[in-house]
Amino acid sequence: MQQKREIVAEAQVAGATISEVARRHGLRSSLLFRWRREFLDAERAAARPPQPAFVPLSLPAPAGVATVGERFCSAMIEIELAGGHRLRADASIDAGLLRSLIELLVSRWSRCRADRMFGSRQASPTCAKASMD
Repeated sequence: MQQKREIVAEAQVAGATISEVARRHGLRSSLLFRWRREFLDAERAAARPPQPAFVPLSLPAPAGVATVGERFCSAMIEIELAGGHRLRADASIDAGLLRSLIELLVSRWSRCRADRMFGSRQASPTCAKASMD
């Protein structure tokens, strides 16, 4: 370890190059660059303040949380789809999930509609339910 430090220190002298020092010691310059980086990383880590220790923390329950039995009312959104179908969801629903639901419902409705129009196959239970809605 001491020899590595001396070789790295030699490479840091003004006017010296990594490749010259590496050749003089029978090393590849990439190895000398790696040693230099390792020593710099170790110096930086030693200079950083130590990470704070984990401190357990316990917080009281938030005030105003609905308890079991209390009714919770939130805003709802209603989207009317083609064919008079409606989708109702809580207003806090994730937009990506809502988009996926709409795409799924529209594709099912379109597929069932095409099946009924062209008679390509018997209506599946899903299509039969969709036609009743």
